[in-house]
Amino acid sequence: MNRVPTRIVTEPELQRALDCGELVPLYQPVIDLRTGAAVEVEALLRWDHRDRGLLAPGEFLVDEDDSSLLVRIGWSVVIEAARRADAWRRAFPARPITVSVNLFDDHLERRELADRIEHLARDHEEDATRLLAFEVGEHHVHERRRRTRDRLTVLQNVGVDVVVDDFGASTVTTDLDADTLRDQAVDVLATMRSFPVDRVKLDPRFVQRLEGSDRLGTVVDAAHASELTVVALAIEDATMAAIARDAGCDLAQGFHFARPEPPERIEALLAST
Repeated sequence: MNRVPTRIVTEPELQRALDCGELVPLYQPVIDLRTGAAVEVEALLRWDHRDRGLLAPGEFLVDEDDSSLLVRIGWSVVIEAARRADAWRRAFPARPITVSVNLFDDHLERRELADRIEHLARDHEEDATRLLAFEVGEHHVHERRRRTRDRLTVLQNVGVDVVVDDFGASTVTTDLDADTLRDQAVDVLATMRSFPVDRVKLDPRFVQRLEGSDRLGTVVDAAHASELTVVALAIEDATMAAIARDAGCDLAQGFHFARPEPPERIEALLAST
């Protein structure tokens, strides 16, 4: 989750918002580019502020916030996502819908990660837990720390998918040319064959820096060679969707398909497609 604040709020304000149920997830569909059907939704944290309306995380979460509070906020989203995955599994038994959630770095740093996931599995039927996906920052792949790898492996072992979010974001501000960016991405994706990851979400700025569908196609092919599903992010129009489709991306997400919505609207969308 991006944590660049436009206004710093106090930790007591955040704690009150959590206690009052004002921190809620909206859900944005992820679309299969071959069929046009929604196959996944991402839970996106919002603060339903009584005075300022809906606030995105960048407007109220900052690096200086208390780590334990951030973890509690994050787990509240995970618990709600598991509940929604269970409800949608029952509502659409022939069409399993995965619900993905962004994990804060602090979640991976805590030893109780495995216990919390196993607790979720006990609270819900096994099939519902297996419809969860956890998204982690790209830097975890680059660091390749054994502890992080082990904890991501725990997630896979209980049936939770692991997704690398904003792949390529770490290189978009560099002076590297498009061919070098492509080659570096291919090298990183090759190393991910032994890493516990199921999907990569391509940072839209990285895609733009590749400057052409041929380079993007090479990156997508490398991801597929590592048995990874590729998601194109921030698809805003039909042209962007066509570029992603032509390059071989599997899934796509963005305003062109749907905006983040409350769960009841997502359920109506799923019922109509």
